[in-house]
Amino acid sequence: MPVAKKPPVKKSQTPKALGAVARQQLLLINGLLDEVGRNYLARLRREITDLVRCLEKKQAESSFSRSELKDLRDLLKRIAHLQINPERGRRKDLKKIDSLIGEVQLTVEKW
Repeated sequence: MPVAKKPPVKKSQTPKALGAVARQQLLLINGLLDEVGRNYLARLRREITDLVRCLEKKQAESSFSRSELKDLRDLLKRIAHLQINPERGRRKDLKKIDSLIGEVQLTVEKW
């Protein structure tokens, strides 16, 4: 995994040289952003897939207790009230999705 390297500090660098170093660092950050984004989305997708499998297994067993059914209803309400705007591409929307997945995981784990 590439790590952002600190540019060499020289007091006598020309503005052109500093601009080139800044450009290189920004391109490095751009690559890191892609990698972090891919890994973050892959983790969320894995967690969702695991939750779907757990729910399918529980449903196949037909063994939902009353409290588990109540939990499911609560989760469905939370999902229905999830307010995000995908077109805007905001971090807070990703955080809302991540938090919701975490809440579902906590609920399903106690079953």
